[in-house]
Amino acid sequence: MAIRFLRHVIGVGLLVAGLLLGPGISVQATSPNMPHYPWDLRKKMPVHYQAYLKILPAGLKRTPWFGRFDGTGMPVEQVVVDSKVYFAGAICKPHNCADNYLTFLVAADGSRAVAMAKARETGGQIVELGHPTTAERQLMAKEFQD
Repeated sequence: MAIRFLRHVIGVGLLVAGLLLGPGISVQATSPNMPHYPWDLRKKMPVHYQAYLKILPAGLKRTPWFGRFDGTGMPVEQVVVDSKVYFAGAICKPHNCADNYLTFLVAADGSRAVAMAKARETGGQIVELGHPTTAERQLMAKEFQD
């Protein structure tokens, strides 16, 4: 996961992601209305943040890095999955990213969200939240392959 953060910091994340994505998935240029980091959803995009909160079980909502995005986050990217535009992001528990990681997709119109997480709170297992489609699942699963 540290490599993933480094890719974003040095600005090659979009290029690499574009090369690795499968059919039906693409990365788009950023738009001015896009959140920069996951916590921007909570602070500036309440409809999108609420879509995300709807998929979280109560126990995860109370965990700060899950429920409030109070963690270490990667820059949000705009992606297209099956012709639908999403904001794609990831966040982890500070000082313990390897075992506590979440990746999410929120529809650009705020209508829905899906996520995959692996954390102490999920018993160390990767769990799906929000019923992702096959294409959404494939995109998010790539974040756990390191």
